[in-house]
Amino acid sequence: MQRQITRISIIFFTIVFAASYPCSARQKVSITFNEDEPGIAFAAGDIKKALDEAGYDVGEAKADMRIVFDIFATGMGPQAFRIRKEGPNVIRIVGGDSCGAMYGGLELAEMITLGGGLEAVQEKARKPYLFRRGLKFNIPLDARASSYDDTGTAAQENIPVMWEFDFWKEFLDTLARNRYNVLTLWTNHPYPTWVKLDKYPGISYDDVCVLRETVDTKTNRHFDNTDLFDPKIVKVVKKISIDEKIAFWTKVFDYAEARGIEIHIFHWNIYTFGAKGKHGIDDKPDNPKTIEYMRYCISEFLKTYPQVDGIAVTAGEHVDRNRVQKVGGVEQWLWLTYGRGVMDAKRANPERELRFIFRQHQANLGKIVKAFEGFDGPFNTGHKYARARLYSTTTSPYLDIEYREDLEQHKVPCWLNLRNDDIFIYRWGDVDYVREFLQNVPRDLMRYEAGFYMGPDGFIWGREFVSKDPALAGELEIDKHWYRFMLWGRLAYDVTLTRDYFEKRLQHRFPRAKPSLLYDTWAAASQIVPQVNRFFFRVNDFQFSPEGCISSGGFLTVDAFFQHPPLKGSGILSVQQYASAVIKGRAFDGITPLGVAESLDKLAAKTMAGVRALRKTSGSSRELDAALSDMESFAYLGRYYADKIRAAAELAVFRADKKRKDSHKRAVRYLTDAVKDWEAYARVSSSRYRTQLFSRTHYMDWWKLLEDVKKEAETVRNEVNQPDSSK
Repeated sequence: MQRQITRISIIFFTIVFAASYPCSARQKVSITFNEDEPGIAFAAGDIKKALDEAGYDVGEAKADMRIVFDIFATGMGPQAFRIRKEGPNVIRIVGGDSCGAMYGGLELAEMITLGGGLEAVQEKARKPYLFRRGLKFNIPLDARASSYDDTGTAAQENIPVMWEFDFWKEFLDTLARNRYNVLTLWTNHPYPTWVKLDKYPGISYDDVCVLRETVDTKTNRHFDNTDLFDPKIVKVVKKISIDEKIAFWTKVFDYAEARGIEIHIFHWNIYTFGAKGKHGIDDKPDNPKTIEYMRYCISEFLKTYPQVDGIAVTAGEHVDRNRVQKVGGVEQWLWLTYGRGVMDAKRANPERELRFIFRQHQANLGKIVKAFEGFDGPFNTGHKYARARLYSTTTSPYLDIEYREDLEQHKVPCWLNLRNDDIFIYRWGDVDYVREFLQNVPRDLMRYEAGFYMGPDGFIWGREFVSKDPALAGELEIDKHWYRFMLWGRLAYDVTLTRDYFEKRLQHRFPRAKPSLLYDTWAAASQIVPQVNRFFFRVNDFQFSPEGCISSGGFLTVDAFFQHPPLKGSGILSVQQYASAVIKGRAFDGITPLGVAESLDKLAAKTMAGVRALRKTSGSSRELDAALSDMESFAYLGRYYADKIRAAAELAVFRADKKRKDSHKRAVRYLTDAVKDWEAYARVSSSRYRTQLFSRTHYMDWWKLLEDVKKEAETVRNEVNQPDSSK
């Protein structure tokens, strides 16, 4: 994305503040900006809307008050802005570049909206806390062009949505308002559906298809043995030619650029959907025809879409590791294909800057740097900073453990992959958690130009398809989870935002709810999953979905808590450590499982008390009712895990010493209570949502999972009668 920071001459107007003119007089306000700057025009539109709602007349004729945009790079820098009062009659929005001016305009519009008028406007100057703030979006373009794992309900339902411009317009507008400036689209091999590959006739294809059969837990996410071009397997849901596809995505990428949002395309390897078996192409890494084809795809894609800012690669989970050594290893293969493809595009347009991001996953940074030593342009790497558990701890240890030494040696800027594979269904919002997390990220390893991208592998942030409320069904996930996305984007840009600001946002969204109580209740509910994750920490997405207590194999029984320790550095004792201390009569050197359970119960109690009070005083609002129901679901889920953790601890004591029958009785009692907790959880959640399949784990079916919860209690109840295998 090429943006020059320039000084723009604009006719300056003045503004008379609302303090001087009562609102009843219908003050007239004019807004002046460079109409050739679409981002600024977008912000000006938000200002106009805010003024209209506050009772002002917006127009040019005899304006009492005037709002002016300006750009002045010196001393400010990219994305920075200043809102400045100049005497009693002027508010000037000055941006360090057009993006900064847009952010300043959006900030001013928000001040007017939250404060009720121009009297609320205050001088303010900001520059980004983190320079690049992005979302990770696994994009399900077509059954024939899948992303990492499209074997879930959200992915399959959202394939047609990806071809709706209205979706992208609302989505990108929301990203800009929340100060996100990067969108990373993750895919396997999209090029036959995105580009005319003239050198390889018969590979590019028209239309959009979905699978005819519903995916299930047995569906192979790689689709290796499925002919995805067989009309018996797929069906057309949208008739569209390849030329129309190119026009569509040109429009989408243009719109992103107009909102100051960079586009980066991420890949897993090696996939050749649509090309395999044609022109001598396969998915063998040592095949020269495959290498040539992949290189051509990247080059033609970048030439077709000059708005795209970068290409990123993953060394892959779909690579023949033996055969790739014939070309010098996977790092070298990725240079021969993606790296050289980017260089080909740069040769066609030498002034264009294209970023390359080579993820650390299943690769070696030293080999990466060596393979790409001839790359011309910004070169970055990336790391799964909190593994798959964004909602676990604000001080993740994994980058320091796994990658810091390499980064300090090779000095390659590192993007942080903030992987949320924890919370998909319920509305989450804890301001202090987000702020603390962002304050702790290692900005020294980002080296200014890199940033973060946040999102899951097991879910698609498109439209939601499981709500039972007709008024909420089909809304954008980014709108359903508006509070969560707003927290990460706004605090990543301005980490100084206070509680007062977020309470005002809540009050504006839900005017009849007490904002301080809603803030605290939402925060308490949102602390439950991180507490569970710290106790039962699994690094990978397929190993745990906290909302369902499931993995890729289905329900996780209490025995799972014996197999895996708590998060490193959390200070929490495993159930085995707890049992050992109990049996040996030693003091506990850390937080016990019972202490974790007590914390969960307190959070659940605080949540339930807040929900009850808010329901009594806040009236009826469909969105607020849904949000409170989600908080209630979190509370019951917290109670379930509290009882399950207590049972695991008592069972650990019993299994270490079978004479301790009282521990077994307590374990059974806690698991019996856990059944009641899950029943309440299922009742609340199933009243709002339909069953769905998560891509990386299993079915989120509350009532079916209840049978597993009951079976678990019965199995442990019978354990006391089993012979002691330790003798």
